[in-house]
Amino acid sequence: MAKKYEWKYTEEVTVEAEEGQEGIAELKMVEHTVSLVCSMLTGKAIITIDGDEFDISVGFMKLRGTNQMFRLGECAAMLDFPKKGEPRVIVDGKEL
Repeated sequence: MAKKYEWKYTEEVTVEAEEGQEGIAELKMVEHTVSLVCSMLTGKAIITIDGDEFDISVGFMKLRGTNQMFRLGECAAMLDFPKKGEPRVIVDGKEL
């Protein structure tokens, strides 16, 4: 049976000045959403990153012990399927 997981990540992004506004830059908070629907038994996995869907399925019972790298905004992220336990998302070395 497939399970659904969801993570949220907020990053601080520098917004550059518009034309004609010299030296004005501001910080903006951007929230990212990662959701995963997967079945460890069948190896089927669909990850959705900020609304974009990707099929990362593998073979029968081959999902555990794997990981997938991706970008989450400006950050490096990894979806980890440990040998035991629930899947987790790691962003810049920190688990969400």
